[in-house]
Amino acid sequence: MKILTTLLVLGALSSSAQAAVKFVNINLTAGADDGSSWDNAYRSVDGVSRALTAAVSGDQVWVAKGIYEPTSGTSRTVFITMKTGVAVYGGFAGTETELAQRDIAANPTTLTGDLSRNDNGTTTNLADNSYHVVSATGVAATAVLDGFTVTGGYANGATASNYDKGGGIIILSNGQPTIRNCTFVGNRCTFGGGAGYVLSAGGSFVDCDFLDNLGGSYGGAFDTNAGAVTWTGCFFRNNQAARAGAIETYGVASRSITNCVFIQNRATSSSSGGAIWSGNSATVTIRNCTFVDNSAVAASGGGFLNTGGTTTLANCIFWNNTGTGGTANNQVTNSGGTTTVSYSLVQGGFAGTGNISAAPLFINQGSYDLRLQSASPGVDAGSSSLIPAGILVDHDGLPRRVDIVSTPDTGVGPPIVDMGAYEAQVPPPPPCPADLNNDGLVDGADLGTLVSNWGGSGQGDVDANGVVDGADLGTLLSSWGVCP
Repeated sequence: MKILTTLLVLGALSSSAQAAVKFVNINLTAGADDGSSWDNAYRSVDGVSRALTAAVSGDQVWVAKGIYEPTSGTSRTVFITMKTGVAVYGGFAGTETELAQRDIAANPTTLTGDLSRNDNGTTTNLADNSYHVVSATGVAATAVLDGFTVTGGYANGATASNYDKGGGIIILSNGQPTIRNCTFVGNRCTFGGGAGYVLSAGGSFVDCDFLDNLGGSYGGAFDTNAGAVTWTGCFFRNNQAARAGAIETYGVASRSITNCVFIQNRATSSSSGGAIWSGNSATVTIRNCTFVDNSAVAASGGGFLNTGGTTTLANCIFWNNTGTGGTANNQVTNSGGTTTVSYSLVQGGFAGTGNISAAPLFINQGSYDLRLQSASPGVDAGSSSLIPAGILVDHDGLPRRVDIVSTPDTGVGPPIVDMGAYEAQVPPPPPCPADLNNDGLVDGADLGTLVSNWGGSGQGDVDANGVVDGADLGTLLSSWGVCP
């Protein structure tokens, strides 16, 4: 038994020792091209695929900025295939020694299905594109894709092969990948799921954007059928399909959508669901999401349409979603199953605990800054108990459940969460708190204001202790002059 135990330990150590980083950098012109270091990184157009082929569980793949394809050839049936236990990270310059050093914004890293690089923003040169850019079939949650733009997938093939589904990513056979910090843009399919298709599987999408995807018949961004899928902190804009402009949920399974924003998604058939369509026996939980300017051809369901299953919506905002009948009855529609809405702002109203219908007072709806003004009726008006476990930040990554003292609390807390994807934040203190008139100087004008409010609790309470007193005067005098 001791010998067997020793062998098992040695085997585990050996396996651990094999774990490594595989490097990919298409910008290199020299080196061993074996992925062993940045100097010897895989440098071919299919470098990401080659690195994944060589990787074993526990490895990471670091990918430098550039544009990569599933294959160096022309086969439409070769995809970037994720692996259980392997995390693939984009956004590197190609010199980093720590994962935390990467900068996704500064080092755009793209996975494209445009094998001939001839799309040029048109719809006429797609026939040679990959059916799917990424495949995550059968993988566990330890298969990670983080920091990429996924584009150019064109799933227009045979239904029997699933080549007509999931232009950006396809997830089948109990796959459960983790996708973070990715943008899916300009992917297409003829059946369903322009950005992604999920069948009898699941997955987690965190802080991802889904833009300008076309989903054919079902789901401009996603078509999901059975399995558990979560979207957290995601952004859906200008996706389109005949049914379900952004997300279609179908089949016996659960979908969780939290801190997400849906703007200008469109459903073009009479079945509708401008942003989300839910049917069959799906269980859908939507929390702290904002739906604005989504549209449907039908006379109802411009924002959300439930035709079956069970949906609960809480702490959400639905505003200016439209159909052929205008905005009336186009925010949340239940035509089958059960839809429960609570602590949400719904234009035109919707029966349920804590619901309101007043204008949301976005910062700037015209430019789609959908953060809330401090005076918004949606501020401090949600239910904190309905926030999913583990959700501590809003769509911007800022703290949830921030109390705006100047706004009456109308929800349930404390502290009380706001409605919608964004939490109104307490403004930061001025860099020069003794500058009471904000003119960049601490001078006689500020002193006069402080003295006139002496003993009260108004302007001049520099240390915010509730009274204007000697401590405030001392701080003002010590700050005299030009603010830093």
